Amino acid sequence: MQIDTLNRLSAWFDDYTQSFLSGNAKVDAPLTLKIDHTARVRENIRELAVSLSLDKAKIHLAEAIALFHDVGRFEQYRCYQTFHDSHSVNHAKKGIDVLTQLNVLESLPDIERTIIIDAIRFHNVPALPDNNGSPSMLFMRLIRDADKLDIWKVFAEYFQNDKDRNPVMVQHFVDQPGWDPKMIEAILEKRTARFKNIKNINDYKLFQLSWVFGLHFPVSAVLARKRGHLAAIAGTLPVDDAIKQAVATVMAALERPVCE
Repeated sequence: MQIDTLNRLSAWFDDYTQSFLSGNAKVDAPLTLKIDHTARVRENIRELAVSLSLDKAKIHLAEAIALFHDVGRFEQYRCYQTFHDSHSVNHAKKGIDVLTQLNVLESLPDIERTIIIDAIRFHNVPALPDNNGSPSMLFMRLIRDADKLDIWKVFAEYFQNDKDRNPVMVQHFVDQPGWDPKMIEAILEKRTARFKNIKNINDYKLFQLSWVFGLHFPVSAVLARKRGHLAAIAGTLPVDDAIKQAVATVMAALERPVCE
């Protein structure tokens, strides 16, 4: 992808997302969060792509994917007032629908359009399809790692802040004692926990910690360790031997990443 094309897509994204804002900072906060998140995911994916010595065209393509990976969130929130896909729509599918209906990718070469759509479609699924020979696979892996790195940042800051709690941020999960043992079990078995087992905010935190076992690039684990957001999330969990063991397993994975 040429830089002029990326700049054009970026300008479209800015115009599109600004059209959802009312001018009331409190009302707009969830959408502003997604705009800011997109900018940081774009920075993350560029850092990962550069670390892999990708050429400029592939770096620009990766940035375009980051730009659009959550574009469906804006219609989702306007229609349903939530970011919980199970209670509304699959935001990845909604994003693809938006890009298709508005002909945003129409002028791109077929291969670039396919890679962008594939990366968006699979950025939020439990596991990637088994087609390692696909030209989309590298970019699917890049967006998943780049996205996780920023989600950890967002929630580390959120869980450490006792003010301005917003149920939209935690997908309306309740803040109550305890946790589902299945979350701990998944971490001890070094696999990503299942979203369907989340019952409360402690489960949600453990779910996010379990993402370390789905990272695709060692450099992603290096960045996660350096930034300290996983440790910050872990620090907000209850003090308990089972939790302590799970957290230790996560932190060890950052030192010796289990990358696909």
